[in-house]
Order: sequence, then structure tokens, then C-alpha cells
Amino acid sequence: MPFDLQNYLTKYKEIIDQFPYLDVKLVSSPNQPHNIAIASARTCYNSKGLVWPEEMDRNEKSLELRDKIAASTLAAGHLTTRQHAHFVFAINGVSRNVIWQFLHAHPYYNSEQVSQRYVEITGDNWYTLPKKLMTDEIVEYHKNAINFYDDLNITLKPYVAELYFKIHRTRASNRLKYEKDVLKKTMEISRYIMPVSTNARLYHTISALTLYRYVRVMLIYGSGEIIALILKMLQAVNEVDSDLVKEIPDPLTDEFEISDLHSIQTENNRFDTEILKNNNYARLINHNEITPEYLNSLSKLLGGSNNYSYDDIFNADKNSFLSDPLFSASLDPKSRVLNQLHFTFAHKLSHTADSQEQRHRTLPGTRPFLVNQASFEPDYITPLLIKEIPAVQKSYNQYMEKIFNMIKKLHQSGISQHDATYLLPNAHPVRYYESGDYLNFYHKWKARLCYNAQEEIFYSALEEVKQINARFPFLAKYIGPPCLLRNNIKPRCPEGDRYCGVKVWKLSLNDYSRLI
Repeated sequence: MPFDLQNYLTKYKEIIDQFPYLDVKLVSSPNQPHNIAIASARTCYNSKGLVWPEEMDRNEKSLELRDKIAASTLAAGHLTTRQHAHFVFAINGVSRNVIWQFLHAHPYYNSEQVSQRYVEITGDNWYTLPKKLMTDEIVEYHKNAINFYDDLNITLKPYVAELYFKIHRTRASNRLKYEKDVLKKTMEISRYIMPVSTNARLYHTISALTLYRYVRVMLIYGSGEIIALILKMLQAVNEVDSDLVKEIPDPLTDEFEISDLHSIQTENNRFDTEILKNNNYARLINHNEITPEYLNSLSKLLGGSNNYSYDDIFNADKNSFLSDPLFSASLDPKSRVLNQLHFTFAHKLSHTADSQEQRHRTLPGTRPFLVNQASFEPDYITPLLIKEIPAVQKSYNQYMEKIFNMIKKLHQSGISQHDATYLLPNAHPVRYYESGDYLNFYHKWKARLCYNAQEEIFYSALEEVKQINARFPFLAKYIGPPCLLRNNIKPRCPEGDRYCGVKVWKLSLNDYSRLI
């Protein structure tokens, strides 16, 4: 049976109405997305050349053949044809939690969203909640959050400015010019107290196949916001090509189980002590067998008169693809040797830090349903600068204790565990495993060991690399931030005006340290 969009819009109308500020617009798409998919399928078996989209519906016989091929390829799972059509959505008013939990929890998308690091949170409609949660107490909580955020920005500004101009001494004579740079560093810290209900605006691009998959899984999260978001996306695409929407299979109905709060707390404690072993952010827990002999054996397969050694491939001075800002190493046959080294790390990062970490989508993580990591007991990450200022740390801790106490009481009074997660602060930790190959970890380490990287991701990458270097010392000299790897490229720092002000390339990893 064809997918009945109107039936789903009617069935979930009450849920959609719970999110009146969630807005979805389709800003770009191909003219004939469904016809493109089937034309590409027919081209695979056509001896006369390319089959064109306009041929798919030129007469009744063509339509019959198109629909037959569409049904058979979809049923058989021959789905690459559905990846040719891409849709660019402009989304406004979606919560940060749904972006993290759903839109960015897979590799097949592209997003550009407003940054909490670089854009100040202001206005009256800065958060997204189901209307059923808009009680006086919860609205007041959000007002207090934005007030404390503003207060933190004011309180931290002189401390950040002192550190900033101590690093950038030549800029100290013109402080007004760099006031925005100081504010950005301050906002990066202050955002930790904001709830994950804080909303965002973004461009989000996916293929037709990813849209189909969105529909298939939309019920498993127990999230009305995700259902509302996907149905609004379908409405927008339906106006362009209703034939495409009609072939989407109905949603699967499997739902995940929600753990009880005691079990969640027990598992969080076990992860911190037994898995992380009290590391702050990351611990190497698995890898394949890696030796210089193994790497040289891989390298010799490349052949040619060069008789490659692994140093020719792993050394950015010899392999220019590794320092290319376009990361073209992923298409370089020589650099693919780096794909054969595999690592798994256990991670613990704040929700706000992991929202950036997960953008390294070629490093898949077993990120949880947030509701199954929230015990509603005080559980939060504290930025390093706040720890350096006793008065600020005291007020930060008091605020966090108050938040978790409020959330726990609201849950005890009847708010579901899932709905209560909207109120968790950005500082709430996410515990998960992340696995991948050396090439994609290398890309992450190169970006995140830069002093401009987000604080937690910087220190997480630093812990990862230190453990790699200790276990595989023959790899140590190849890993570092861009300025360390650009020995033969000027300037050393590729960041331009965003240069951190520290000659990081002259430091050893053990000397890497920063507060902002």
C-alpha cells in the first residue's frame, strides 16, 4: 500500500500541535526526485545508453514500468538509486537534544547550525518544549537559565579577557577591537548551564534514502518532537513529488526500553570507574594488532619503484594529502593504508561537547538514548576556568544542584523520564564508545588538538593521542595539530586571524594546557 501521509498527519495531529514553533521549509531539491531514482535503476540494465527522468512518465506504459521497478528495487533493498536526490531543509525551532539524538546520530547528512560557541543566546523563544511542559515552574526555570547564562558571561568576562590578552599581547592595546573574541570564549563556558531544550536553526541536507529511513525509525525514540519534525519534512517534500512520498514504507514500531533510575545511576558509576578507570574524557579499550612490520607490509602492496615504507605514508612532510585542508587523503590510494589501523575508545563528554564530537561521523559512536543515562542525580561536567575561580564554581555547583533537584521532583510528580530530559543542562555527560580507523581519527586529532578546538574535545583528543603514543610509540611523531604537521607550509597556523596565539608546534604533548 502507498504511504498515506494524510493519515499520519491526522493520527499525530495532537503531537504536531505540541510543537507550534517548529518550522521546516524545503529550500532546494531536484525537479523529479522519484523519476531520477528509477531512471538511474533502469540505466543499470539498459544497453542503449542513459535512461532519462522524463522518460519515466511520458505515457501509461512508462508509468507502469516505473512503478514496477520502484516497488521491486525497494523491496529487494537496492537503494543506492534513492541517494541521487537530495533535499535541503531549513529548520527552525528544533531542540538541541533532538539534533544530537536524531539528526546528527548517523553519517548520512550535512548540517550547518547556529553555534552556541560563537552566537549569544538571546530572545524570548530560545527553547523548544512540548506545550504540555509549559507549566509556570518550567517556564520560570528557563527564565532563570537565561539569566544565569547572562550573569556568567558578565562574571567570566574579565577573567577570560585577562587570559586572552596575556596570550595575545599585541592585541592588548586595542581591547575594544577584540571584545567579541573575548565574548566568544566566555559564551563557550557559559553555555554549559543551558538546558538541552535550547533550540537551534540549521540547514540540513539528506538524500531521499535517508528521509525514508527517518520515517522508518521515527516511532522508536518515544519523542513527539522527532515525529513532528519528520512529518513536517515529508509535507515539504510531498509538495515537490508526491510519488516519492507514496513509496515510503510505514514506520517500524519497535520501541526501546527505558531503564529505571537506580539502574541508570549504577551503570553510570560502573562506566566511570571500571571502563574509563577514572580518566577524565577517553580511554583506549580495543585495537587491532599494529606493528611497524605490519605497516611496512601494507605499504609494500602499493608497489612501484618507490618501495614505500610506512614513514612515506604516515609522515605529513612526505604525504601532502595528510595536510590538505580538503582531507583528500580519503581518496588517495596511498593514504588508504591508514584505514587498516582500528581503535575503540570509551568516552565521557558533556552533551554540548559531544554535539560537536559526533560531527566526526566517520567515527561511529554507540551513543545512547539520553533518557537511559539520566538518573536525575547531580551529574555534570564543569569547565576548567570555572574550577579555577572558587566563587564562580560555588555558584555553578549550587545552580546545578538546584536544577537536578527540580528535575527529580518534577519526575516524581508525574513528568515522564523522557520529557524530563528536556530540562537537563548542556553539562550533563554522555557516556559512549567510539570506534574507527586511523585515517579518520587522524583527521579528528589534527582538528581537535588545535588550541581553538572546544575545551573538552581538545582534552579528549589529547588523552586519546597520549594513549596511542604510549601503546604505539612508532606512531607518535606523526600525530598533532595542523601547525605541527605543516613543517613545509607557511604560515604554520592555517587559522589566519583565528590564530590561538600559542606556538603549539614547539610544545610536546605533555605540555599542552589551556583554560580558554
